[in-house]
Amino acid sequence: MDIFHDSPLFSGVRQMLNGFATKMVRPIAIKHDQEESMPWELMKLASALGLTQTSIVDGRKKLTGVEEDPDPKKPKSQARLAVAGSEELAWGCAGICLAIGGSGLAASPIARMGTEEQKQEFRKLLSGNDDKGHIKVAAMALSEPGTGSDISGMKTIARQDGDHWVIRGSKQWITNGQSAAVYVVWAQTDEAAGRAGVRGFIIGRDTPGLVPGRKETKLGIRASETAQVHFEDCRVHKDMMLGIGAESGAAGGLADTKKMLDSTRPVVGAQGVGIARAAYEFLLDRVRGGTLHGTPMASHQHIMFELAEMQMEITASRMLSHRAAWLADHHLENVAEASMSKAHGARTAQWVTTRAMVLLGEEALEPGHPVEKWYRDAKIYDIFEGTGQIQRRIIAKQMTGQNPT
Repeated sequence: MDIFHDSPLFSGVRQMLNGFATKMVRPIAIKHDQEESMPWELMKLASALGLTQTSIVDGRKKLTGVEEDPDPKKPKSQARLAVAGSEELAWGCAGICLAIGGSGLAASPIARMGTEEQKQEFRKLLSGNDDKGHIKVAAMALSEPGTGSDISGMKTIARQDGDHWVIRGSKQWITNGQSAAVYVVWAQTDEAAGRAGVRGFIIGRDTPGLVPGRKETKLGIRASETAQVHFEDCRVHKDMMLGIGAESGAAGGLADTKKMLDSTRPVVGAQGVGIARAAYEFLLDRVRGGTLHGTPMASHQHIMFELAEMQMEITASRMLSHRAAWLADHHLENVAEASMSKAHGARTAQWVTTRAMVLLGEEALEPGHPVEKWYRDAKIYDIFEGTGQIQRRIIAKQMTGQNPT
């Protein structure tokens, strides 16, 4: 099974994005982290490279110049390209990586469940610049104050009123939540139906009743905006509910939402790999040129064993992400593998950055030190897109068919 195929397509994308991360992302990463600001100008440059806000809906041609085979039964490459590219961008800066790719969270369900009319509406709402001159971004509004990982306990309600749905509720921890031009909002349409009643809706920013809330102050990934979003009897036309068309090939409910996460979780795992690799390479460069007690640091076993462990874990996490993405590209079930890749990548990012802090000592405690930043960035990867505990529960259920309690 070729899960890490180094074809010219994949190696070319990795090289291009590594060069972009080295020359354009790394030099501004600390600045945007300290300012807690979105890298709007860099996001425009990324768009020119093909990293557009609608690239997931548009397919891989925007990035690679190569048209994907339209046959839905044929293997694709988009999941693997996303995994390879996300590692390189997160190596540059996880927060900037999320700022560039944050709209993909909203684009994923539209690409998977949306009708052609809905895709066109999504593209239209993201065309041009906003009133501040920034490129327009999208947000997926799924998590709520009381239901982070447990999306089946959703409290946001959508009730039908003629040709419209009226949405009321609040979302929290939403990427691009304050600045988005378009939102993909998940709401319960039928409480009696439970999970089966959850649906997604495409809602433009200017829709009455949609109220962006406060921006969150975060420990890490500060270059990516996170905010609350409120819906106060927000009216949405029925044509903007996902999963309504036969051509979508999907029910559009919670089950399909979870399937969507099976495609995005390997990307999150790959971002964890990028953070871990950044810290590992920083240490390795230091060891190659450094001495300890008058002898080369590379000759000290306890240091080199730490680096060897880091390399092993990074490689294992990378392979898990690529395997999960390969399965997604080949239309094979990857529920357990997606959760493994996300959980393992998150654990690796936290472990490597923590050990790097210990080995570097006091210098890494200084604000503005890259390892101090990577250490802070790593923590969220064990929380968003489903906590580490949720991932282990999913893996366990795939093993036995039962949810552990």
